[in-house]
Amino acid sequence: MKIIIAIMVVSALFAGCLSEKNTQEKKDVILDLEPSSISLKNGEAKQVKIRVNNSGVSGINPVVRFNVNSSDKPYLNFTPGSYDLGYLRPGEDSGFRLMDVRGTLAAGDEIKYHARAQVIYDGKVFDSKDLIIIVTR
Repeated sequence: MKIIIAIMVVSALFAGCLSEKNTQEKKDVILDLEPSSISLKNGEAKQVKIRVNNSGVSGINPVVRFNVNSSDKPYLNFTPGSYDLGYLRPGEDSGFRLMDVRGTLAAGDEIKYHARAQVIYDGKVFDSKDLIIIVTR
């Protein structure tokens, strides 16, 4: 009887250790966005470089997306709209990926749009950077 109780206690202790989930922390995922500000002529497209670094203890499958104010969406086009960077192992870097940004002038001679690039994994935003897009006539 004592042996059965001892086995149950030991298995309960190890069950907590074995089922522990390696969770990513926000500080472990770093987004790199170059340049942080771009100038475009009306209808012109330029490229932005994005890179994600996973310095955590477990692998991730991050997606980078750009958020824009709803009133600015008709005037900005990101190709692709979101970027799946594939599976990144611990300590791995995605390398720079290129994303096209096309801007259209809404009114006037110059307008400044703000966009936010976000790294999303498992429904959580891990890092974000701002991108300023200046469109001129």
